Amino acid sequence: MNSLALNIKSKGPFELNLPKKATDKFHLSALKLTDIPQIVSLLGPTNINSIDIHKNTSSLPNPYTLSDAEWFVNKCIVEYTKTLQCNIWAIRNSNEEFIGCIGLHEILKEKYAVDDDQDKKLFNESYEIGYYISSEYRGLGIVSAAANFICNEIAFKELHLNYIIGMAFANNEQSHNVLKRCGFKFVKLLKDALKKGDEMRDVYWFIKEREVEQIHNIL
Repeated sequence: MNSLALNIKSKGPFELNLPKKATDKFHLSALKLTDIPQIVSLLGPTNINSIDIHKNTSSLPNPYTLSDAEWFVNKCIVEYTKTLQCNIWAIRNSNEEFIGCIGLHEILKEKYAVDDDQDKKLFNESYEIGYYISSEYRGLGIVSAAANFICNEIAFKELHLNYIIGMAFANNEQSHNVLKRCGFKFVKLLKDALKKGDEMRDVYWFIKEREVEQIHNIL
């Protein structure tokens, strides 16, 4: 059965509200099998611009292969079908092309090396937001618009989460700015908190909490 024919919540499409400088339209929607070759084209070693994406993301295989894309898309489709909830979306241009990805992910236990017991408690069963986009489409406000929509309309209003965590490598200023524009507040610098390759990297920890009026609207 085609998973996208099922009654899957939050699958989109969701048109993004972009600044006036963006002349094209962009939207979010659930991943599909036809995205596989476009994902490989974006993240694979033949695309020199993929270097920057891999440098600033924590979990993408590198080098990225066709089998990686097939595994990822099929995993998403299985999750859509199993939970009837979409938590990972393709970012698409007006031609329906895959140009990036954004998702809400439950933080896996021990993913981040934190020593403080209070920090560990906050991370427990929490969700973080993750994203990447083709360098061709940066500077248009697309990721900020996507992250803002996912947090406010999906995470808080539909999933009823109380807060979302945003993590970015300490030297990834672009991602820091995306999170700040979406209302995330800086919490602290976590030293040597995340392993990438053979090294431990410093991470900036941000958090966005659901606003009081959003809570009242749910009750």
